[in-house]
Order: sequence, then structure tokens, then C-alpha cells
Amino acid sequence: MAKAGVMIVEDEAITALEIRNVIESADYEVLSVVYSGEDAIKEALTLKPDLILMDIILKGEIDGIDAARKIKEFMDIPVLYITALESVEPNRLKNTKGAGFLVKPISEGELMSNIEIAIHNYKNNKKELKNTKSESLSDVQVFLQSMIPQLSSNLSIDKRGAFLGIFHKKFEKFMKPRFLKETGRYDKGVFDKLPETGKLQVYLNWIITFFQNLGFEVDVFDQRDEWIVTFRDCTWCERNYENIFCCLICQAILKQTLSWTGIDGDIESLSDASINKPLCRYKIALNHD
Repeated sequence: MAKAGVMIVEDEAITALEIRNVIESADYEVLSVVYSGEDAIKEALTLKPDLILMDIILKGEIDGIDAARKIKEFMDIPVLYITALESVEPNRLKNTKGAGFLVKPISEGELMSNIEIAIHNYKNNKKELKNTKSESLSDVQVFLQSMIPQLSSNLSIDKRGAFLGIFHKKFEKFMKPRFLKETGRYDKGVFDKLPETGKLQVYLNWIITFFQNLGFEVDVFDQRDEWIVTFRDCTWCERNYENIFCCLICQAILKQTLSWTGIDGDIESLSDASINKPLCRYKIALNHD
């Protein structure tokens, strides 16, 4: 069983080292130690830890609470606050749905018991949310499945183009509002301040969740300035692997949703249409000036 990954956000180097030693001795993995709220946001989007241990008073322009708030606008990660302050404005903590609040100095037992409880509660809540979200996505599945019977590898190029045009319009009407809400794109002040790689990470997180909830197995491989997205066990052509038009639908979804982010990037199919197997690979690359 994989170790749970923890990210530590603490601007006092000695305190950060002490916390890291305690956590690792309890058989957890420390994915990263960062010293500012700005770095915490970037690292969280990249590493996707199981829990963030967040000091409230940090170096930089934003404190731990603001950093947690911005992270949670894009990802659901439990945040356990640690601080030397005896009190913090309650509403600020409530708005970030913190998993706990510990006042320094903290004993090893208190720290680890709170970490274990926070991760345990998060996993249980995640299971419940996943079931709820799967039910809410059933209408998406119905919409997409309604389009699949119309697909045929025997369609002419002209008819394929016409079909994809119709699909684009229907998919945008059906999914764009949900996409903008779930990625935080509505809050442009936050999203637009992210670097291009940060925006892309938000996008990839959404793509992974979207296709996994539709029954696909999804992997993403980071290759510096390029990302490889792999889909396995396609639920749309389980008995019809030769129908490469299903792959065109996946590619259309990727390109259309990427355009909604405003990211300057390209998507290229790496799949060999002559190989009949339920595996599709796409390369996403950022355009650099």
C-alpha cells in the first residue's frame, strides 16, 4: 500500500525539519517542504499531496490561510493548520474548510494523531463525494452514449466532419458551464495569475477526473514541456476497437476543453490508427514565444 504523501508549508527551517522527521518516522512520505504561500500553491497543483500541513504565518505576500483558499479553488486537499497564534479569525478558517488547527508547540503524538484523523476523514468523504459525483455525471454519460451509435468507421470524411461539428456545439452547450465552474475558470482573477504550467495542471486534473468517472483508465506523464495523456479501457468501443472514430471524439473533447482554459497549447494524437486495441495516447504541448 502506497504511503500517504504530506506537503509541509513552514517558513522556519528548523521547525520544518523537526516536523519532517516526525512524519517520516511514522511511515508517511514528505513530498515537499516549502516556505511561502506562493510556492505552496504551485507545489500543491503539481504534487497533489494527500494532506497539507500549513503554517499560517509565512514569508511572502500571502499567508497560509490565503494559500489554502486558493489551492482549494482548484483541488480538494485536506489542510491541517499549525501556528504560534493562539487565535485566528474563525471565518477565515471556515472558508477554507480546514481539517484542524494546532497551536505550537505541538507534541509528536498530537501532530500524528491529527494527521491520521484528517487523512482518514478525507478518504471517507472522498468516497461519498465520488459516488455522488458519479451519479451527477450519469447525465453526461447518457449524452455521450447517445452520440456513440451514430459513429461508424464507414462514414465518409465529409460526414465525419459534419458530425464532429454537431458534437462540438452540443458538447459546449452541455459541458462548458460545468467545466468553468469545476476548474475555477469563472474566478479569472485567481486562474489567470497562475503560470501556464499551473493552469495546465488544473486542466489535466479535470480531464483525469472527467474520463475516470466515465470508466476510463487515465495516466498523465510529465515530459518537461510536454505531457502525455493515455486512455485505457475505453468504455465507448469495448467491442468495436476498429472504430477509430471513437478516438476522434476523445481528441475533440481534449481540444475543445483546452480551448476553454485560454492556454496557448496544442494537442496531438500519438495513437496508431492501424493498431486495433483500446489504447489512445495524446501529447499536450505549450506554445512558447
